[in-house]
Amino acid sequence: MPQGSGRYMAWPATTRYGLSVAPGNLGLVQDFLNTITEGTVAPPDLLATLSSAQEWADKVIEQWISIDDLGWAKTLPRLTERDRKALLAFRDDLFEGLFGHSHSETVSGPGRDNHTYRPLMTVSAKGIELRPDGEGWKYFETALLLICHQGQLEGILRRMKSCKSETCDAVFFDRSNNNSAVWHDVKLCGNRANVRAFRERSAAN
Repeated sequence: MPQGSGRYMAWPATTRYGLSVAPGNLGLVQDFLNTITEGTVAPPDLLATLSSAQEWADKVIEQWISIDDLGWAKTLPRLTERDRKALLAFRDDLFEGLFGHSHSETVSGPGRDNHTYRPLMTVSAKGIELRPDGEGWKYFETALLLICHQGQLEGILRRMKSCKSETCDAVFFDRSNNNSAVWHDVKLCGNRANVRAFRERSAAN
């Protein structure tokens, strides 16, 4: 079954927005992206402080280990402040790579200009296999990229989207038949956009 077991887990960052969770390991990528502060509900950025980042990391790694069918999940060392800043920078890079825009201003500090990812390639009777590699949380970052690559190959990465609202970047998994959803919450962000468009049209008349 694509992307792990197909079970849907209560990933901590994603479910606080009441969003449908992406299948399998792709839910880990979605949850990492949803550590942001979304502009409407505006819960705290889970990577804003070392303590909140560690609390999120403890939960998400436990979730990952429980559903991982790729054999990539493992426990990781406690976050350092350097790790936290690197994850913030990587999160912004991932937003840029997946959705064509950054979520936040450029993050300063370690990690921003030093993102190199070298997955481990192995050759066996099963063929050529790519696996995450790297020390500490660099392994986590490499794993996220490989999970995205796997999702791309399986044709499901395109269903993971960032909300179209200018004030919201919440990342949702589009389960519509024609993959046409653009808002993480139609009633919230969709209605707000419609009202704004109506006012702009009225002002132009």
